[in-house]
Amino acid sequence: MGNAACCASKDAEFDRKATTQGDELRATEAVPLSDQGVTNHAPAEKTSVAASSEVVGVAISGTYRVSLDKAREGKLGLDVDYMAERLVLPIMAVTGGLAEDWNVNNPDNQMKKGDSIIEVNGTRHNVVVMLEKCKSETVLNLTLARAMTQVTQDHLISDLENLVTKKNCGPILVRLSWHDAGVFMQGKGGCPNAAMRLPDSAEAKFDANKGLAVAMALLAPITQKYCPDLISNADLWALAANVAIGVMGGPDITTRFGRTDAKTGAEGVSSSQGRLPDGGQGVDHLRSIFHPKGFNDRDIVALSGAHTVGRCHLDRSGFEGPWTENPLKFDNTFFKELLSKTFTSAVSGNGQQQHRHVASGTMMLVSDMALLQDPEFKKHVQAYADDQTLWFSDFTKAWTKLQENGVENLLRDVL
Repeated sequence: MGNAACCASKDAEFDRKATTQGDELRATEAVPLSDQGVTNHAPAEKTSVAASSEVVGVAISGTYRVSLDKAREGKLGLDVDYMAERLVLPIMAVTGGLAEDWNVNNPDNQMKKGDSIIEVNGTRHNVVVMLEKCKSETVLNLTLARAMTQVTQDHLISDLENLVTKKNCGPILVRLSWHDAGVFMQGKGGCPNAAMRLPDSAEAKFDANKGLAVAMALLAPITQKYCPDLISNADLWALAANVAIGVMGGPDITTRFGRTDAKTGAEGVSSSQGRLPDGGQGVDHLRSIFHPKGFNDRDIVALSGAHTVGRCHLDRSGFEGPWTENPLKFDNTFFKELLSKTFTSAVSGNGQQQHRHVASGTMMLVSDMALLQDPEFKKHVQAYADDQTLWFSDFTKAWTKLQENGVENLLRDVL
């Protein structure tokens, strides 16, 4: 049903540091690296580091290439941070050898801590093979990206913040991450793997996912800039949602990384039935959707509070209208207004049952009103209406669980 690679756990032994210095990798002697984004995939010319101080090539978008010849005596002189789940080899330190020689001969294009090797002798996106080539091949043609770790992560977050601010698209980014991750069911697969982006996937055609192509289009410039060399699409969607929540005034939510993108539509789930909620259904439906994901009643109410942002569109969900009067403000207004406003039964332009507050033009779904009909749900609605800090705390826990369901054993704290 889901992406097997995504939903299976990986051995923790992959999370270790690999070093290309000293006796441990003596056959390797020398890995040059360098700067920035990634676009030019052509192999570099073979040039000995001792032969010239010229940069082999400067690629578009800030990448550059280095060629090192290990036939020359000496060690490679690079420590790299190896994780099998990554697509790149970040440099931890330049420790001498050929790497230091490169830096001396190329003062304007020095390899530095935080830069990442993104290609080794024509191989990308497979760090196991890349590292083996560094060990076994004599001439190393490397493509590097400058500061692809924290500096570039900061740039990515800044780009996302600017997108949310300029396009007012926070709510749909939250929905994108929710529907990517929400297909998970205990024992039945499904996980956040961005299968929805693939035209041949069933997830791209779910009625529940109508309109999410808009979110992907909004993210497209950022996707092209950072995926897949820095971050997977699935990780980007999770991060974008969390950045959006923060920009809209919500809690600061930590994103962990390591989700694997589906490569074919078949790696997604085949049906949304029993996986994604229907806003036209009530109490029993909510429990039937969320309990198999590992959520309890408190979690269901906490997650429902995300309806405090955004609005429904007739051409997407079949419902229409905003939940609150400020649909770009992430606060506990949803719970307050659920309790304080009088909503009357109404029908959307597409014939869907919903509820309206006539004076303000806001609405609630049948599934929202269900939170007041069950005493176990209602007590949490009241608690969150009274205490936004409590809701932020509970929402963060439940939302993080939602984003990590099915992949928790793959995730790490750094890109």
